[in-house]
Amino acid sequence: MVLTGILNTARTLKQGTTMHISKTSPEYLDAINYIGICAQDMARADISDGDRVAVVSASGEVTIRAKKMDVQEGAFFMPVSYLANRLVSAQTHGTGVPGFKTTMVEITKV
Repeated sequence: MVLTGILNTARTLKQGTTMHISKTSPEYLDAINYIGICAQDMARADISDGDRVAVVSASGEVTIRAKKMDVQEGAFFMPVSYLANRLVSAQTHGTGVPGFKTTMVEITKV
């Protein structure tokens, strides 16, 4: 099953502390390499915590791990990073800020 919903991106505490080590460190890569999905959506799509999923938007695609997270059904979370940026359009619609909280995505288990 394909999950469809809105991707929200933001900085996380773990991401912030590990990026000062190095953005190529295993700790930083672990801190950014996931998409948060609620338990109900995970069950509906037969996705388990840690499974690899393909996340596709109109702007791009990434394959990352799924992480069970307390988010609303149909809403997904990713830390801001070069991975999330592959999914978010560069269009700012005159605001100067890309759609970090409004990007529609489809998620499928790989």
